[in-house]
Amino acid sequence: MGPQPPATVMTDSLLEMRGISKSFVGNPALIDVDLAVRRGEVHSIVGQNGAGKSTLMNVLAGVLRPEAGEIRIDGRRIAIANTADALRLGIATVYQELSLLANLSVAENIFLGRTPLRGMLIDRRKMEADARAVLEQVGCGDVDPRLPVGALPLARRQFVEIAKALSHEPSVLVLDEPTAPLGREEADRLFRIVAALKARGVAIIFISHRFAEILQHGDRVTILRNGRVVETLDMNGVTEAMLTERMIGGSAESFYAAHHPPEIADATPAAELRNIGLAGRLRDVSLAVPAGRIVAFTGLLGAGQNELARILGGDVVPDQGEVTRAGKAVDHDPRAAIRAGLCLLTEDRKAEGLFLDLSVRENITLPSLGALLRHGIIDGAAERRAVARSIDQLSIVATPTAPMRTLSGGNQQKAILARWLLRDLAVLVLIEPTRGIDVGAKADIYRDLEALARLGKAIVVISSDVPEVLGIADEIVVFVAGVIHARFVRGQVTEEELNLAIQGKE
Repeated sequence: MGPQPPATVMTDSLLEMRGISKSFVGNPALIDVDLAVRRGEVHSIVGQNGAGKSTLMNVLAGVLRPEAGEIRIDGRRIAIANTADALRLGIATVYQELSLLANLSVAENIFLGRTPLRGMLIDRRKMEADARAVLEQVGCGDVDPRLPVGALPLARRQFVEIAKALSHEPSVLVLDEPTAPLGREEADRLFRIVAALKARGVAIIFISHRFAEILQHGDRVTILRNGRVVETLDMNGVTEAMLTERMIGGSAESFYAAHHPPEIADATPAAELRNIGLAGRLRDVSLAVPAGRIVAFTGLLGAGQNELARILGGDVVPDQGEVTRAGKAVDHDPRAAIRAGLCLLTEDRKAEGLFLDLSVRENITLPSLGALLRHGIIDGAAERRAVARSIDQLSIVATPTAPMRTLSGGNQQKAILARWLLRDLAVLVLIEPTRGIDVGAKADIYRDLEALARLGKAIVVISSDVPEVLGIADEIVVFVAGVIHARFVRGQVTEEELNLAIQGKE
């Protein structure tokens, strides 16, 4: 007899993953994991970095093969050998790290590997028309499909990635931290798309560290911890504290408790921005960044806060104005900024902050090698001691020799912070420092920043996360349309009032 067709089992779930197990070099990443997702529901998955979320989704997407378990669609057991199999079976994934090719056009990215042909040639007219149709679905009908993806801002690229996934007409859509690069308006647009897909019966798996999004838009949530399922809950009655406690296996209080730096008598500016202007972005902005304080810049996407941070860090040259450090003007250049004691940690740590194929040690010590030289040669023992201190100080879960790409997002962010702590700079500018990082790693980073402020460092945090801004900032600067719209000190503003200020309202 030939091979028998897979058995079909009646079920109310569109997708079932049963008993999934996966290990790496003998270390279990998933242990007997069950996940069931219904047609037309938003099913959230939460867990700390390393809990198994990415591994489970990579199994579903055909990137990884499990050692045990099975996957069923509509009750029928399926085999997913690779990503092409997953797409053919109606499973599309939008990853946190975008897969777009910057040098190709929007249309070429959407239909990469599936370009329509006219004879032996690419039918560009049809490809661009089809791209326009799917871009309309994600509210980006104004995007020219002929444009190179690299010419688009990050938020628009995220929607192109979603359009690419939808072009496969999936029945199961995985969204991995989809709102991470989005401002409030763009996130609202995304959730309108999610609601429309849900109404069409698409099963949506939603992974996010933003619990407010999960509570507002999710139907059910599965919590992972240490590679195992802790619980699957209906969202009715679920709170952020409940999710946090189940996710970390303990009280949420220690993760949200603030350890604010004490008042520092000497509030001398560590750096100043004077009359900064940037065409279409910033208009005559002046402010001082005091030593020993955490100052948060916030606002809607495109309000100017990110550009000001990059100007402060020497990455962008303004059209007018100057940056001063200890009363002296600083050249608009990253090297000059670092020499003056300022550093910039951008929101895209993998593209702009890390050397993923180098070790943790090499990533941390790279800007400080000059100080580690002995007779013109790197003092290996001194370098090892410095890295060990950094790893211990920031509780980085990694060995010095581990390739940077193998670390979780939270540990990668800590490694970048360790790099600049080793250089002992006076002003640290961080754009979205906890983007894509779980609540436990966030708490570690908050404590690290607060400890640095207690040591007299000036910390500038650019964040679109209102609870984060309220939780860590001594001073809050709200930007609207390229100007400072409002300023608050700790305890002076509520979440509702801050949201209104961000919208440009009094």
